[in-house]
Amino acid sequence: MSAAAGELRLLRLSIAIVWIATAVVSAGLYPVEESLAMLARVGLSGMPALVALYGAAVLDLALGVAVLALRRRWIWTLQLVVVLGYTAIITACLPEQWLHPYGPMLKNLPILAAMLLLRQAEPG
Repeated sequence: MSAAAGELRLLRLSIAIVWIATAVVSAGLYPVEESLAMLARVGLSGMPALVALYGAAVLDLALGVAVLALRRRWIWTLQLVVVLGYTAIITACLPEQWLHPYGPMLKNLPILAAMLLLRQAEPG
């Protein structure tokens, strides 16, 4: 295995960990009532908010597992769409997240770049 292949493998693993950890945190490690309060600001409450919260957690987990199990470009394309979708919703409804001192939204920029790189490295 070349150095570049090893680095791509490490990058793939780190992105999988981000998706899986996000799923676990979203499913309840982060206070659910705070997640629901954020979803209320997006316009979701009650059952639709719970479906969105846990549905997104399942989606994130599935993406993390897919990154580990599948080597296809469409997986990276799907992730790009999901990250851009999450980013658009947060930008529109929770814009203060762009100013958060830990930079949760700014971190999407290198993640998107890494996903584009990995997309190009995968077979069709």
